[in-house]
Amino acid sequence: MGRFSRAIRGFFGRFLSGVEHRNPEILLENAVQDELNNLKKLQVAAARTMAYEKMLANDAASKQKIIAAKERQARELASRGQRQAAIEVVQQKQEAQNSLMEIEGRLEEARRNSQEMEQAFRDQERRYNDTVRERAALMEEHQRSRALRTANEARATISLSDSSRDLEKARQSIRQASYEAEAVGELGASETEREIAAAEVDVKRLDAERELEMMEIQMGLREVEEPAPTEEIPAENPNGRTTEEQREENPRG
Repeated sequence: MGRFSRAIRGFFGRFLSGVEHRNPEILLENAVQDELNNLKKLQVAAARTMAYEKMLANDAASKQKIIAAKERQARELASRGQRQAAIEVVQQKQEAQNSLMEIEGRLEEARRNSQEMEQAFRDQERRYNDTVRERAALMEEHQRSRALRTANEARATISLSDSSRDLEKARQSIRQASYEAEAVGELGASETEREIAAAEVDVKRLDAERELEMMEIQMGLREVEEPAPTEEIPAENPNGRTTEEQREENPRG
């Protein structure tokens, strides 16, 4: 059973060590909680020593009052001639003085303890505050390193070659589909439509040639061509004869 319990403790110890290694914020939180628990303990201890010191101070003040009262009482009895009673009162005063000395000794020790506990409490308070600030700084650094590690892992898993290959495949598919659509359109067009399209292309080319010729003439690169003379064709009358023939027949006319 002893070996089994040690094995169990070892297993859980390794498990917790792995968890703490993967999650350092657990260790930081434990450190802060430990410092806080120590601070609370010192606070309680300091409060107790201060209360004990205050109690001893009150006892010492009470004893001082008793001593002063016994001294006045002894003097009063001595003035009245009651010597025996005065002696008893003086003895009570001496007992109170001895008790006061003992109380003062304990009070001095209690004061030292109170000062030491208060100093320990202040030191622990500073350690706690330092631990809290350090935890905040370390947590910020841990978050930054975790974000950087996540970004590096994401960049490592990105493959630019795969995306480029996919884009090229998409381009080829789109081009092939476009060519197929054009081929289907050409096969489906009639001969008349193709002739009309070709004529439109010729007309556009002739227009472009004329515009270019005009540009060349304006630039002086081409001479203006004179239009060729045309022969006048005699006009015909409704009766089928020309105007010249009519003039020869009717000179007066």
